[in-house]
Amino acid sequence: MGLYSRNRGKRGERLWCSFCREQGYDVHRTAQYRGNTGAAGDVEGLPFVHVEVKYVQHLNIRMAMEQSIHDAAAEEKGNLPIVAHKRTREEWLVTMTESGWKILSGAFDHQERIVTVFDRREKFNIQKAVTEARLLSDTKDIVSVKYSRGDVWGGIPLVTMRAEDWFTLYREWEAGMDLKARKAHERHE
Repeated sequence: MGLYSRNRGKRGERLWCSFCREQGYDVHRTAQYRGNTGAAGDVEGLPFVHVEVKYVQHLNIRMAMEQSIHDAAAEEKGNLPIVAHKRTREEWLVTMTESGWKILSGAFDHQERIVTVFDRREKFNIQKAVTEARLLSDTKDIVSVKYSRGDVWGGIPLVTMRAEDWFTLYREWEAGMDLKARKAHERHE
């Protein structure tokens, strides 16, 4: 990887950390605190989540998601793998597997606010698909785009949404996970 790519990656990680702080989470780059271990996520501070950050113009989302899944499994914590990605002058998006999305959305108390659009096109612009889906719904809705391309991973669908919408789902899910962890800890005392 060239110097420009590494610097762009670091800049993307810093931008994502800044965005997370705006959402109320104390997130920092992993490499700054623990060095580049290879198995750790790009950033730390979102409990129960393994984050890969991509700040590129042309993203192979399948490869990025595969990296996140592989690295999350190596952590042995059972963290939810996601990819936070952004193109220049566009908003942050979060992509996860359909099963990860079901975990998050299942914890959300306002199911009527969740709108999912299934995009069957073989090739499409993820940012544009999310924007189009938002235009089709009420602005108060949490909108996601589900898509599956061919036989990659046996056709396992991915789900992409605006990062703001992802954080809305994540907050409720995290609160439930914290409650479960506290109960488990109390049982062991």
